[in-house]
Amino acid sequence: MTAYPDAPLVVVQPDPRPHVVSLALRGDLDYDTGDGILDAVRRALSERGDARALLLDCRGLEDIDSTGLSVLLQVHRLAARREIGFRLENTGPALERLLTVTGTLEHLTSPAPALPSAETAQTASESPGSGA
Repeated sequence: MTAYPDAPLVVVQPDPRPHVVSLALRGDLDYDTGDGILDAVRRALSERGDARALLLDCRGLEDIDSTGLSVLLQVHRLAARREIGFRLENTGPALERLLTVTGTLEHLTSPAPALPSAETAQTASESPGSGA
């Protein structure tokens, strides 16, 4: 059970790179929270129609069950359908163990397609004709 049940399960994290949606998962990812987390990811992607990559930071993930793993796989498929790169970050030992045992570690943690760096984004915004 999540230590802070009223805290948001998905937190949008600022990312200096263009076209990157970065979300942090907090608390438990299980039968009780899975639908809410999936809805929050869908909302975040809908709000950023220019997204080319989705990064899920799992540092704040406390527990995950088989339903939670299913949610991660659904998020991966959602990103693939939208032709958006996907990657889990900061998975930690417990989540990595689950992903290894289920054969999904490489599938969910492989690097997203090449993304512009924050420096590239800054340079592009300062170039002539960019309106900066």
